[in-house]
Amino acid sequence: RRTLWDDLIYCANRFKHEPWAVLGEFNVTYGAEHSSSNRMIKAMKEFNNAINAELEDLKVTGFHFTWNNMRMGTEAVLKKLDRALGNWQWFRFTGDSFAQFHPPGISDHSPVSIHFRHRQPYKGRPFKFLNFWTDSEKFLHIVKQEWDKVYTGSPLIVIHKKLKSLKGPLRNLSTRPDSIAKELRNKLHSVQQVMEVGRVARLEEAFFNQKSRIQWLKEGD
Repeated sequence: RRTLWDDLIYCANRFKHEPWAVLGEFNVTYGAEHSSSNRMIKAMKEFNNAINAELEDLKVTGFHFTWNNMRMGTEAVLKKLDRALGNWQWFRFTGDSFAQFHPPGISDHSPVSIHFRHRQPYKGRPFKFLNFWTDSEKFLHIVKQEWDKVYTGSPLIVIHKKLKSLKGPLRNLSTRPDSIAKELRNKLHSVQQVMEVGRVARLEEAFFNQKSRIQWLKEGD
């Protein structure tokens, strides 16, 4: 499954400016609420991390649980292993699309199909708060800057406007922590190169100093 997660992350970065969707069985639930066993496991967390920043579930109709173990009573197990996910550009260009999960029939999985309704005006990509934003040194400054702005209206309207104004600046921080890590690695590499140049320069200086002393001793003899 980790190979699939890596492929999803690759596609999310490679085709982030193009609309695309992926649907089918992922063999893992998104969270405990999508399983009748109600347990959160490591595989769920890995799946969440893979799709968290770039992919969103399409609106869904039909069956909630998409897989069953074909048993009855207390032995029955139901899970949502099948999904239909789209990137932000998908929601922007396809409008009001949705996934329908059909009755499983003789299979233990529910078939899924994507449907397109009348295209609605684009209202912007769905906003998702990413927890790692709070680790940024700019986070509190951005929040304070937006929260100090003055708006008119009832207290609830004012709070709504302030929260809405935060979306743009927060999105500008970053959408993936791995992009920050890559930038830091590049900076570290640059620093290491400078340190290496300095080390070689010191060795070179020591070499010529030693060589000049040897030459001076020879001439002195």
